[in-house]
Parts: sequence; structure tokens; C-alpha cells
Amino acid sequence: MKTILKTLTLLCLLLASGAHATLLTNGAFQNCNFNGWHTYTDGVMNTAPDGDFNILNNAGDCQAEINIDFLNGASAFFANTLSSELDLNAPANTQLWLSFDWDFAGFDDGTNSGDIFFVNFIDDLGNMTGADGNLGFLIDPTSTYGSGSFSMMLDSSLNNQSGWFLDFTLEGGFNLDSFSSTLLIDNVALTAIPTDVSAPPMTALLMLGAATLFSRRKQTNGIN
Repeated sequence: MKTILKTLTLLCLLLASGAHATLLTNGAFQNCNFNGWHTYTDGVMNTAPDGDFNILNNAGDCQAEINIDFLNGASAFFANTLSSELDLNAPANTQLWLSFDWDFAGFDDGTNSGDIFFVNFIDDLGNMTGADGNLGFLIDPTSTYGSGSFSMMLDSSLNNQSGWFLDFTLEGGFNLDSFSSTLLIDNVALTAIPTDVSAPPMTALLMLGAATLFSRRKQTNGIN
């Protein structure tokens, strides 16, 4: 139900704003390959990504896998990074909206010295930055396994800049139980949203309201 609510919320936003098409190539890995993406192993471009990087294909529904599990053929000593250059050319009176889904799993011990993943922008000077363009991360380094969805409006200072990349990094830990984790990435989208939006269409609002009420009713009845 959370997925339905998220989808309807995004639909409401898109219908209300006339949002422009995604500015990122193959962000949902709909081509079931790494077209539009670069893969790096220990900081060097990986021309043979098998083992370190894989495409998981579930009847045509594909997602990217970053891997540092030696038993699955990974070769990274330090880290694997999946990267895509960003098109930040936002039309006038728009702001850029970034979203993606992630799943971090494996068999590490979850300590601070264990495997970690993080997400950040890289600017044209090689600096790691967050959504505000300042030094930092989109998702801070974490060794805690889990999954989630990221969605955030980017600072307008990033509009129309060039030479920026979005990086997903999986880094091996420094204990005997490390080097055994995977990071799944899917539904990466960068969208230009007009800032002078009108009220959302009534149909979209009704759909969102009905889904919310249905979700609350299920929770009240004890249905997960």
C-alpha cells in the first residue's frame, strides 16, 4: 500500500505541475542493461562488470545490483561505484526533483567497520555533495542493512550546471565478516517540476484521498 500511495502522490504532483520528462537516461534500467551508466571498481572504470555489477531481470522488470561479495565473483578490494552523468538543464521556472529506490543487504555484522553504502553527487571539481550543492551526501554512509525510497527537491543553485554525476557506492568493510554485501538500485529519476504550479486536478486528489482512507482502514483492521 505504501507503494500505491507513493505512486499516486507522484501522479498527483505530475498532473498538477505538467512536469517535464525525466532528465536521466535508463534510470529505471528499463533497457535491462547499464546504458547511460558508468561502473567503477576501486576508482577505475570497469569495462567487464560481471560479478561487481549485475542487472537483475525479473521478467523484464530490471534493476541494478552493486556487489562486493567475493563468492559471487566480485573483485573490488575497496569499493564499487555506479555513476550517471546528470542533465541539470532545467527550463525556466522549474526545480529539479530526484528520486530512487534502494535495497542494502548481505551477511556483514553491521558494525561501524563493516560494509557501507552511500549516495552523493560529484561536481565538476570531484567534490562529493548533497542536494544543496554543498559538501556532503544524499544518503550518509551507513552499515545498517535495509531498504527505502529517496525523494528530494534539489537546490535551485544546481540548475543548468554541467559536469555533475550521481554516484551510488558500495564499500567493503574492515573486519573478517566484510565483503559480502549487495546494493540494489532502481527507479532513478530526475524530473523538472514547474515552480508556478496550479491546484492539483480533482481526479488525482480523489484517487489519493481514497487510497489513504483504504490504507487507514486496513491498518485499523490489523491487515499488514
